[in-house]
Amino acid sequence: MESVPFPGAVVVRVRRQLLGISLEELAHEAGLDVALLRMLERGEFDPRSLHQKARAVLQRRLDISL
Repeated sequence: MESVPFPGAVVVRVRRQLLGISLEELAHEAGLDVALLRMLERGEFDPRSLHQKARAVLQRRLDISL
């Protein structure tokens, strides 16, 4: 099994899917590029590197801590 650099970030994808939020909708609301959000969901991008607004939107919409 291949490990990802930031496995905790994968929670974003699971929560988004459970809540029925589209990738495009969440990316737009957070002010992120869809490709960047995809990378984050795969664990290839550290969510701590996101700007404060994006982190706040993701945490609020998905009810998670990053």
